[in-house]
Amino acid sequence: MMTEIGKVFRELRQEKEMSLAKASEGVLSISQLSHFECGKGDLTIGKFFALIGNINVSINEFSDLLKKDETTLLLEQAGKLEQAGKIDELANLYEQERKKYRETSKKQDQLNIIALKSMLINYGKFERLTIIEQEILENYFYEIKKWKYSNLQFFAIALTQLDSQSIVFYLDNILEQDNLDNNLILMILRNAIYILAQNNQTEKVKFYLEKFKSLIPQIGNIEIGISYAVQEADLYEVSGNFREAISILEQIAKTYEEFYMPEKAKLYQEEIKKLQQKL
Repeated sequence: MMTEIGKVFRELRQEKEMSLAKASEGVLSISQLSHFECGKGDLTIGKFFALIGNINVSINEFSDLLKKDETTLLLEQAGKLEQAGKIDELANLYEQERKKYRETSKKQDQLNIIALKSMLINYGKFERLTIIEQEILENYFYEIKKWKYSNLQFFAIALTQLDSQSIVFYLDNILEQDNLDNNLILMILRNAIYILAQNNQTEKVKFYLEKFKSLIPQIGNIEIGISYAVQEADLYEVSGNFREAISILEQIAKTYEEFYMPEKAKLYQEEIKKLQQKL
C-alpha cells in the first residue's frame, strides 16, 4: 500500500511541475521523499498531511486518485500527453509498457500496450494493429458484462480501431448501463460520432448526437456544447449540406469571439472559408 501511496504522490508532484526540494520543504529531506515515492520509506500521518499540503492537494483528491487502478492512471497519463501534443513522450510510454509486458506476460499489460498503440496509430507512429491485437481487443470488449471506468477509458481510446458495427454494438451496451461517468461517456460519443459519420452511418450519428446533447446540461461546460455543435456541422458536411455546416461554424466562431478567444475563432473562420469553396 505504501508503494501505491508514494507512486500517487510522485505523479501529483510531477503533474504540478514541483521539484523534490520544493515538495519536501520543511517536512523531509530530499532523499527521504525520494525513498517514500519509491515505496521504500514510511511516514507519520502528520508528515504525510504536511507533504500533500506542500503540493496543494487535499486529502479527498489524494484518496480519489489512490482508488483508481493502475490501468486508469496509465491511460490518464497517456491522455494528458496526447492533449499536450507530447507524442514522442507517448511513444516512450508505449515502449516502457512493452518492456513491462515482456517481463510480466500479464493480460492487462498486453491490453495497455494495445491501447497506447491505438493512440499512436492516429499520429502515424504505426499503420494499424496486428490481426492478433485486433482479436485480443474484440475479445476484451465482448467479455465485459459491467463497464467500469477503466473499461470505458479503454473503449474511448481503442474504438478508432473497431469497425462501425462493433462500435455501435458496444456503445449501445454502454448506454444501457446506469451511473457512468458523464465526461467519459461524452468523450466516447464524440469519438464514435466522428468515425460513424465518416462511414455514412447517418441514423446512428443522429441518435448519438441527441444522447450527447442530453448530457450537456449535466456537465455545464462551454467546450462540451461547442463539441456537440462541431459534430453536428461535420454531419451536415458529410451529407453535402454545406450551408448548414457553415451556419453552425459561424455561430461557434462568434461564441469564441464573445468569450475573448480570437485564436480559436480564427480556426473556425478558416474552416468556413474552406466550406464556402465547396458551394
